[in-house]
Amino acid sequence: MLIDLHVHTNHTRGCTATAREVVRRAREVGLDGVVITDLNTLEGLGEVREAAREERFLALCGLEVATDRGHFLCFFPDPARVPVPAQAFGSATPWPVREVLGRVQALGGVAVAAHPYDKSIERPSGDVIFTLDGLSAIEGLNARRKGPANDLAVEAADHMNLPCTGASGAHELEEIGKAATLFKEPIASEADLVAQLRAGAVFAVAIGVSPGAAAADRGPAGHERRDRHERRDGGARHDHGDRGGRGRGPRRGGRDRR
Repeated sequence: MLIDLHVHTNHTRGCTATAREVVRRAREVGLDGVVITDLNTLEGLGEVREAAREERFLALCGLEVATDRGHFLCFFPDPARVPVPAQAFGSATPWPVREVLGRVQALGGVAVAAHPYDKSIERPSGDVIFTLDGLSAIEGLNARRKGPANDLAVEAADHMNLPCTGASGAHELEEIGKAATLFKEPIASEADLVAQLRAGAVFAVAIGVSPGAAAADRGPAGHERRDRHERRDGGARHDHGDRGGRGRGPRRGGRDRR
């Protein structure tokens, strides 16, 4: 299944798309599912559930958490049982990254480092991710980020022996599905999503080419970009190659990534 793991709606400041519009767009571009990850909130959960039901499409809910050292995609087996972030992580912000990751684990969830080398955000993770426990994956392909940020994320995942995920990071409907994550087993719920991310059976996939999309003709982990019609009409051809983040043991240090 091909799922865009990182999409924002009108519950994120500066974004205007509703959950239903996101779901419809995800279906139109040929995805198998979409995960809405609004910044620091699960407020849209009810709207995601309603959109999934009425559109008969897989739409799940997580959130993107901004910490004192970077952003993290957090997914839980049952998001309805997760406290609001101010209760889960504390009232003082920015939230300390290690406390956030520990709390996510305590709630049964998984965390993915989102665009860790993206210098356009305040307090990016950078090489701090090498010192963190509790990560299940690195977002190695974010279609809104260009060249070096993605390349360094893939390299970090390789050093840390973690899988790479792919996502659009969409703030607008037109961005949805520019990159996604390929899951080897069927997913029907957030619990399935968490289990497969924890198992590491995921692959980053770049889809199509558009102006301003991340990188050039090939994804950072060697994933060829293909037009959507080719992926759908050509026998579900997902050129995921190797996992782009497994195979070598963790190595700290190396060249300066900042």
